[in-house]
Amino acid sequence: MKLALAHEYFGQRGGAERVVETLHAMWPDAPVYTFFHDRRRYGELPGWTLRTSYLQWLLLGESHRLLLPLYPNAARALHVPPETDVALVSTSAFIKGIGLADRTVAVAYCHSPTRYLYDWSDRYLQEEVPAPLVPLVRDLLGRLRDEDQKAARRFDRWIANSTAVRGRIQTYYGIPAGETEVVHPPVDVASLAANEERGDFWLFVGRLSSYKRADVAIRAFNDIGMRLLVVGEGRERGALERIASENVVFTGRADDATLRSLLASARGLVFPSEDDFGIVCVEALASGVPVVALAAGGIFDIVRDGQEGVLVDVPEPRAFAEGVLRAERARFEPKALRDSARRFDVSRFRERVRAIVEDAREKGRAT
Repeated sequence: MKLALAHEYFGQRGGAERVVETLHAMWPDAPVYTFFHDRRRYGELPGWTLRTSYLQWLLLGESHRLLLPLYPNAARALHVPPETDVALVSTSAFIKGIGLADRTVAVAYCHSPTRYLYDWSDRYLQEEVPAPLVPLVRDLLGRLRDEDQKAARRFDRWIANSTAVRGRIQTYYGIPAGETEVVHPPVDVASLAANEERGDFWLFVGRLSSYKRADVAIRAFNDIGMRLLVVGEGRERGALERIASENVVFTGRADDATLRSLLASARGLVFPSEDDFGIVCVEALASGVPVVALAAGGIFDIVRDGQEGVLVDVPEPRAFAEGVLRAERARFEPKALRDSARRFDVSRFRERVRAIVEDAREKGRAT
């Protein structure tokens, strides 16, 4: 089988990039098509056969934010060879418009339909776009939405990273939920461990941007007085530091080894945002750590209230403070949390994705 991989771009490491790195490990000889690879921010990808779009030559620091109108055309200009049997596309935006031959079977691993085109479009316009440009950008988003839905119709099989995303695929692309398989992102459970002695701190892990709601976690721990380590970087850091009490410590970005060590010793993880899945929540469970999370999005696939942690109904500091105190009283058993995390082990991901790809190749094009 001749297989090609595709991914939006390699600009910074996150959950989606972990998925595509696992896919590449499964098919190391497959070429990987992408809009661009920012080596300075992402690092090298030795041994990968990357095929970048013409946007690679326009990439200057944060300029990729200015390239939004060009993405659909750049995707169409990325031509996958016609002898390719299957294109497995890791997508949350426009790479799904990649140029494919009629015979090539297209399989999407969807991290989410593009948030700023659909349910977060008003929020995006309010938070990210200067007021004088809002009418122009609103019109642009409408045209990009049409392009996105047209590209989605080309796919023969859909894989969602969570039950919540499966529902959003149905809502925005019209793909019946029964035709989309849920395969959760991979977590190497064996690489994570729980220390017998816990530290005196909780963790917030994530990008310091408004939608991650680190402010909710910080204000909750301001009230509680317990230690909170805030792991991550982002443009909101300065504002967040100004509202934090002395018991809240900002560590900056942590590498994988440091994060594993912190999770192994933490008392718990606080997760106040609505996410499409939330890999760090699984990593916490695999480290024997309970999760206090907002009851929204993909978290329902991970945390059952009272079993793997505590679900909080509203993203408000007082509610999260109460959730943390409830988790402290519950004394969750680390072994039970680790056993629960095995549902998401990387071995299950590999097995299920490989089976879907093989089945798609055998059945051929859906239309």
